[in-house]
Amino acid sequence: MKKIICIIALCITTFYSHQSHAQYKLNIAFPNLQTFDNPIELVHAYDGTNRMFVVQQRGLIYVFNNDPSVSTAKLFINLSGKVSQSGNEKGLLGLAFHPDYENNRQFFVNYTFDSVLQTWSRISRFTSSLSNPDTAVTSTEEILLTLFQPFTNHNGGKVAFGPDGYFYISFGDGGSGGDPNGNGQSRNTLLGKILRINVDSAGGGKAYSIPATNPYHGNMSGYREEIFAYGLRNVWKFSFDDLTGQIWAGDVGQSAFEEVDIIESGKNYGWNKMEGFACYGTCDTTGKGFTRPVWDYPRSVGTSITGGYVYRGSKQPDLYGKYIYADYPSGKVFSIAYNGVTATNTLLFDTTYLISSLGTDQNNEMYFLRLSSTARIYKLYKPTVINLKITAAIQGFLDVNTNTMSMSDTVKVYLHQISSPYAAVDSFVTVLNSSTLSGYCNFSNAPNGNYYVNVEHRNGLETWSKLGGMTLSRGSDFQYDFTSASSQAYGNNEILVGSKYTIYSGDVNRDGSVDISDNGIIENDAAIFLTGYIVTDLNGDGLTDLSDQTLADNNSFNFVTKSTP
Repeated sequence: MKKIICIIALCITTFYSHQSHAQYKLNIAFPNLQTFDNPIELVHAYDGTNRMFVVQQRGLIYVFNNDPSVSTAKLFINLSGKVSQSGNEKGLLGLAFHPDYENNRQFFVNYTFDSVLQTWSRISRFTSSLSNPDTAVTSTEEILLTLFQPFTNHNGGKVAFGPDGYFYISFGDGGSGGDPNGNGQSRNTLLGKILRINVDSAGGGKAYSIPATNPYHGNMSGYREEIFAYGLRNVWKFSFDDLTGQIWAGDVGQSAFEEVDIIESGKNYGWNKMEGFACYGTCDTTGKGFTRPVWDYPRSVGTSITGGYVYRGSKQPDLYGKYIYADYPSGKVFSIAYNGVTATNTLLFDTTYLISSLGTDQNNEMYFLRLSSTARIYKLYKPTVINLKITAAIQGFLDVNTNTMSMSDTVKVYLHQISSPYAAVDSFVTVLNSSTLSGYCNFSNAPNGNYYVNVEHRNGLETWSKLGGMTLSRGSDFQYDFTSASSQAYGNNEILVGSKYTIYSGDVNRDGSVDISDNGIIENDAAIFLTGYIVTDLNGDGLTDLSDQTLADNNSFNFVTKSTP
């Protein structure tokens, strides 16, 4: 009998784009680093050390410094004696570090093991060495949860801590095809679910406790209290948006559609009655209250989704806030722009790789893992643009005690020709981070060549790079640091604040000098206690007052003007 697929009307709110942004490609992130054997997870420890941890499917975890020139990865822990050594969907599948790892040294893994021709999933806690932070001790294992798997596939595997401090786990529906045991829709089993538990306390005879805010906490219907969301087939990867806290998940489909979901407490995502926006099997969806996916795609596009992350890094500003994910067998990488109603999906680029996982570092920059016995770690880049990291500080914003600014703020960065009349060739608006003092620029119009770099801030004096400029080329990463020496600014035209050279504050009328005209504007605003994001607020405290007047008066007294070639 021919299978009938009913398309849910809601899917008309989504838009599919076959457009490929071919300017994106993958490049080896750590060219001097060893290869890895079938890596399936890349995470960092949230401890400020900027180390990266790579999980190999057969039980080895390696750690290395997040430095493009790094050449050595150390063995962090060897769990090969515990985990399944065969099976495409079995092995060491997930790794997560405790939010307080810096102090308690606890990390958690999700792995499968085999016993008497049966497969089991296990969640365990380990502790790293106090004397050697790059080493963990196998004997410290504390088993939190063990779950029988009726089949060898659909084991899920992702673990992560949410912004609420609780521990989240994904388990598949138990395997086989079509969910023969109906686990996805049953709330009496942990299979086909995303779970949420508290690993910092124990209760009810378990090595963990149930958060009181879990949707089935204390229920009298026999539902498993660990359940956070259900009706899922096989969530291989999920992640938290670093800004909003939303949970994004890639749920692997059966035979027709792959789907992307935003996971919310107590929601039912439809499996095995729905696959993506379509009905599955008998089309039994009436009155079920299923939560539709954000996006789905058919088998003509890809056949196994690798869930990713909402990009919150700095190096690719045009991807900021978009969900980046991949399709494992096809090697395609996509982005989703989602406004809460409409999803716009874009093919970023196509590869020949089996993409097993995406990962992020402590700066939220994104990486890709390839499933291979000689796998490398890749990063996203644009061969058609000049990538330039700018480091600069604004005089009035900088705190000399911490070398941080009172706020992150926007600057406009120009590339100028190196010879007269020094015409502007390209520009980019970026945000100087208050902590790192840096922002990333992607110049798409400037060809390879020599350029002066010019930075303009809303109340700062226009500042140019040192005599002779710098050589820039497309497809490569460059850096320019205005804060390290006075010679980094043309004509030494910066002021030393503590240990950092900074852009002069006070040119609020953008005429190229800090003078009496600027002082008058600032004094007028100070007289009416003007507040907010305003050009006369020279120290970034949200108020124009005497401190801003004093700063401008000093620069005006010293006849501070811009210096250009």
